[in-house]
Amino acid sequence: MAAERGVAIVTGASSGIGEATAECLAAEGFAVVAAARSRDPLETLAARIERAGGRALAVPTDVADEAACRALVDRAFEAFGRVDLLVNNAGFSLSAALEQMSRDDLRRTFEVNLFGGLQLTGLLVPLMRAQGGGRVVNISSLASRVPAPLAVAYAATKGALESATDCLRLELAPWNIEMCLVVPGFVKTPVFDKAKEWGEFLRNDPDNPYRQLMFDLEEFAYGQLEHAIEPRAVGEVVALAATAASPRARYYVPFSARMQSGFMRTIPVSLRDRILARVYKMG
Repeated sequence: MAAERGVAIVTGASSGIGEATAECLAAEGFAVVAAARSRDPLETLAARIERAGGRALAVPTDVADEAACRALVDRAFEAFGRVDLLVNNAGFSLSAALEQMSRDDLRRTFEVNLFGGLQLTGLLVPLMRAQGGGRVVNISSLASRVPAPLAVAYAATKGALESATDCLRLELAPWNIEMCLVVPGFVKTPVFDKAKEWGEFLRNDPDNPYRQLMFDLEEFAYGQLEHAIEPRAVGEVVALAATAASPRARYYVPFSARMQSGFMRTIPVSLRDRILARVYKMG
């Protein structure tokens, strides 16, 4: 039996924004299907939600795998009989220059950040249509709006996700399937540490022409993280988008993220690039 608000699938739920979102949605009355690659954190999260009086199901899932995405949707319907909300949060980032990334690196980034979420949405559309509607909340990033070096693939996936969300809002409106986008600024999540860990071999290579830039960007990122928002702040906004009678197309977290996005899109590109080059210590 579904919970009071219905049933929500949340990807990338083992930590950070996804974990916080699952807890916020459970507090709002959703039964939560928590998906991520790591089983133990998911089961810990599900147990915590259950102890608090909610309903949760842990489904280990690699959203880069097509069969795993199908299995996730099937498992959710087997357990609850419907899905009212999908939160596409799973994210993956590599800190490297484009020339240092293999085709597999690029493919993995797109599979996790874009293709998995689009596939899950596509799988749920006929099911949501049959039940009278539903809602999809996609988690983007300010990185799609504020350019940065060594973030080509990540930014490209988030920009594509935003465009897809806008197209799907029109495509799915006839069936009462609503699309929302949440755009966070800097958030205290493990994504930066994971990206740093992956690129360790590049930072240790004295012949890497991007080595100093990597150090400077790392210093910049960790400086921003000192004042970054907590994942729960994003989770609360996702819950707001999930429960609003008439959800907005875009939600920014915090409000300053909206101001940054607007500023970067209104100034001339040449001026924007000069400002960002200075910020990133590129001369």
